[in-house]
Amino acid sequence: MRLIPRDDKYFGLLNQLASKVKEGGEIFVRLFQDYQNRSQYAEQIKSIEVVCDDLSAKITQKLNTSFITPIDREDIYLLTTELDDVIDMINDLARRMLIYGVTQPRSDAAQIANLLGNATVEIESAFTMLEHHENFGAHLQTISSLEKQADSLYSEAVSRLFKDEKDPIEVIKWVSIYEALENSVDRCKDVAEALEAVVVKNK
Repeated sequence: MRLIPRDDKYFGLLNQLASKVKEGGEIFVRLFQDYQNRSQYAEQIKSIEVVCDDLSAKITQKLNTSFITPIDREDIYLLTTELDDVIDMINDLARRMLIYGVTQPRSDAAQIANLLGNATVEIESAFTMLEHHENFGAHLQTISSLEKQADSLYSEAVSRLFKDEKDPIEVIKWVSIYEALENSVDRCKDVAEALEAVVVKNK
């Protein structure tokens, strides 16, 4: 029995944050599927991003007042920051589609968006296993596979864009969007690797 109890509520807060990131990822996929209503989806994602900012701030404030934490403070902060970065990037992507005046999404961009959405689902599932150090290797492997697929699709999409698109403005727009999409999936992999490192450290 501990003389000073640990505050295990951090796991719940991290799970909430991961769940909101997944929600943002799923709405981003729907933005591509129902593109005529893209503004509504972008606003929903923005609202989720605000909730994630609030959760991140709550976790950080809690770290400043907790005497004993269930895992190292820097690990909690790292996982919080990594998750918040993912939803920030998804929000940026949704806004970018509007700002650039994209009237019709490219099919290969929609494919990468689907991979991003799937990666956020895997992230949420992995975080539910953090508290009890359960084996979430399958989720991490899936995220790694999704990242490799996104990287391949990105290379093919950019190559196709330069080959087929004659409008230089469209080329500039879509190179930016493709890069942001691929970077977002990369960031999901960063979350998975950070989570794995934290669990190994705290075994």
